[in-house]
Amino acid sequence: MSRRGGAYSASGARSSVRGLFGSLGGHGQGRGRLRRWARRAGLGGGVAFTAAVLALVILDRCYPFPLARLERSPSAVVDASDGLSLARRVAPDGQWRRPTPLADAGHWLPLATVAIEDRRFREHPGVDARGVLRAIVANLRSGRIRQGGSTLTMQLIGMTFATPRSLPGKAVEAFRAVQLERLISKDEVLERYLNLAPYGRNLCGIEAGAQHWFGKRPQDLALDEAALLAGLPQGPERLRPDRFPARALARRDAVLDAMQRAGFVTAEEHAAASAASLSLVVSAPPSASAFHAATWALAERAEGGRTWIEPLLQQEIERVVAAHVPFLPAGTDVAVVAIDVRRAAVVGLLGSADPRDPLDGQVNGARARRSPGSTLKPFVYAAALEAGRYTLDSIVEDTPVDLAGWRPANFDGGFSGPVTIADALRRSLNLPALRVAQSVGVERCVGLIEAAGASLASDAVSRAGLTLVTGGTPITAVELTNAYATLARGGEFVPTRLFVDEPQRAPQRVLSSATCAALNDALSTEHRAPRVRGGASQISARPFMWKTGTSSGNVDAWAIGHDGHTALGVWVGRFDGAGHPAYVGGEVAEPILAELFVSRAFTRAATTGA
Repeated sequence: MSRRGGAYSASGARSSVRGLFGSLGGHGQGRGRLRRWARRAGLGGGVAFTAAVLALVILDRCYPFPLARLERSPSAVVDASDGLSLARRVAPDGQWRRPTPLADAGHWLPLATVAIEDRRFREHPGVDARGVLRAIVANLRSGRIRQGGSTLTMQLIGMTFATPRSLPGKAVEAFRAVQLERLISKDEVLERYLNLAPYGRNLCGIEAGAQHWFGKRPQDLALDEAALLAGLPQGPERLRPDRFPARALARRDAVLDAMQRAGFVTAEEHAAASAASLSLVVSAPPSASAFHAATWALAERAEGGRTWIEPLLQQEIERVVAAHVPFLPAGTDVAVVAIDVRRAAVVGLLGSADPRDPLDGQVNGARARRSPGSTLKPFVYAAALEAGRYTLDSIVEDTPVDLAGWRPANFDGGFSGPVTIADALRRSLNLPALRVAQSVGVERCVGLIEAAGASLASDAVSRAGLTLVTGGTPITAVELTNAYATLARGGEFVPTRLFVDEPQRAPQRVLSSATCAALNDALSTEHRAPRVRGGASQISARPFMWKTGTSSGNVDAWAIGHDGHTALGVWVGRFDGAGHPAYVGGEVAEPILAELFVSRAFTRAATTGA
């Protein structure tokens, strides 16, 4: 019975097959129809594939990838020379964002990101078919969306175009991802992802994330720190390490597991990183120091940058000025500029006595044009020495003079008769300087002053004339201080620099070294003692040279000089232009200058070249 049953079953199967082919028109005829059906199916598939490719080509032509969409405005950050933050401003979209090249991302962070986000990142063309199939299977098994199948490139597209979390959104991401990877390299894709990914709060990109959570640059992150940071973009707020440390650590361990599976870390490295405790070092707020230098830097560069400001020198400037202000008339402001002679770099700058003052604190007096008083006299005499008409031992009359109805006088109202140029310069006598300027010509004096770095008004010759000698044309403290730096360089002018990455220009010789040496000696502490607060003092420290100035009406008081390493400029007065009898350069500005030059910070700068 069973054999019959078996035979019956086989016979039935054969009959069914024959019946099937018979319905198709017989055995041979059925095979032919199947081949024709297969050819038609293949042809249809080929047509569909060709149509899809053609559609993609047309879409690519009609909708080229807008690379500009990948760009984001960076946050503005101004740093001191040692990296201390002086000022920060969020980007226009409210995010903290500091673009970082992939070369500066460090070793671990790129590997951790690829391991957890897109292990086959280096293999696919922007869309990972295997990853998509794997996500479909996982989602069908779970009955809900567990995986999205998005590659790292697709995620970058999603962040850039804000695509919806839907099938059409994924289609757009896939199309744009393939487009993008035809335009830029894998490294560029990874770099852009790392600079756009969210890392909690309003932190955008690895630089902002690493600095905020760990107080480090990305390249300085340890393996455990890099793994924690790489895991945050999955849920930046849900995984915030300051609020949800347990979640953040669990995600970190998942990243470390993915790195080990990918072969990016050894078992020993994995174990050590997994055992590390969470240690956050939230970044400190910007320093309150160098407010005016920071605002100047932001005015020059919207994105900011690292400046030459030396924190120790800056703090010393602020300390000394704060100690002097209580002894000055109410409403007095002070501006100070410090320039490194060798580097032509602004290493210290104070724009007002109190940057927090709601009225005058925002004014940068170091860059405001003020009357220079007698501080330009060294350059008048320099023009005379360069012309070969005088030496510092030449005799000049300090007697009354009538210049077309203008009868200038010395500051003390007296006259000294015949004096040497060196003596006249040290005592800041007006009449000898006017006679010398008249002798060599105002045009020559103006030309030399401007060549040394102090830009004057275009009509300085015709409008100021000989009053130039006594401060008849305005100038900024930054430019005037740099002119004295030219004397310190032996007659070579170099434009000032604020940013570290700003190239230093080639020096231009505007004065002979002999002329500069003569002027530096005549005005040095070797021949006179500078005033300090409370009166004159014999300061037996490093020598420095300086010149004071007081403008007409006691509006502006100055002291400018250098010690061969740093050029210093000090201005004292009021921003509203109101004069005061106390505003005499030798009495209010000179003591500040002298105290700074002999301070420990400036002595250290001179001896170390910092």
